[in-house]
Amino acid sequence: MSEQQDALEDLEEAGVLAAISWAAESAYARTMRDYDPDAGHDQGWVGYTAHGFLRDRQDRVFSCGKYAVSSPADALSGLDTVAAGLLPREFDRMPRILPGTVTRANLNGSPGWRFGDWRWLQSAFPFGESNVIPWPQKSPTKRRVAAQAVTNPDQPMLPVDADEAPLFEDIMEALLSLDEDEDALTTLVVAHSVQKELGARELFLGRSRLNKGGGSAWHWKHDLLTPPSGDYGRTRKPITPKPSGGFDSVPDAAVRLRRHVQEGDGK
Repeated sequence: MSEQQDALEDLEEAGVLAAISWAAESAYARTMRDYDPDAGHDQGWVGYTAHGFLRDRQDRVFSCGKYAVSSPADALSGLDTVAAGLLPREFDRMPRILPGTVTRANLNGSPGWRFGDWRWLQSAFPFGESNVIPWPQKSPTKRRVAAQAVTNPDQPMLPVDADEAPLFEDIMEALLSLDEDEDALTTLVVAHSVQKELGARELFLGRSRLNKGGGSAWHWKHDLLTPPSGDYGRTRKPITPKPSGGFDSVPDAAVRLRRHVQEGDGK
């Protein structure tokens, strides 16, 4: 089974995909409500503002950052804080995720979140250009993530020009310096964009690829604005709608052990 299937099934079963989708919808709704070209707002303002709102909404739905609590009971008592600043009815639509299901897992100061062995960062991109995001031109952290080893051991390494050797060495040094717990993580990217005139959004989750010299920006990516198609390649369990009354009615998130592919295992 593929890494993409593993990631999507793990994160969907835990409610993470729905939570990220809600966070992005809320972030862009608030951004476009506040957008005022007469005040000097432009596409750059839209992208920067939405990026900050997306970070805030993820912290809200996952009970992280300034919304962190120590127990479901504390979460219930702090719901007014979580709801403050949201547009009408957004809080009612917010998925209820038990505190501690997802934790903050920043990488070199870049905001990140973690569930199980999956971590994700967020990155903005120009609308319509998700497949050609130039990761080699991004921050060292985003380059490092895009340079992660893939599950296919036969994947050839990208050639490195002499003038880019120091950059490559920095990335490899950072990768080799990870501790055991950090090394077990696979870091994904939530990529988001909006076309302000049309109000059209894009939202993807995937494994970025260091596309030096061009080529696809992803080993794989999934459109989070498209409803789940079914089973991600496997039989899917029926989903019982979750009550929206509060955290005390939410069951524990399922955590499934990932199967590591051994040499010679082509499944």
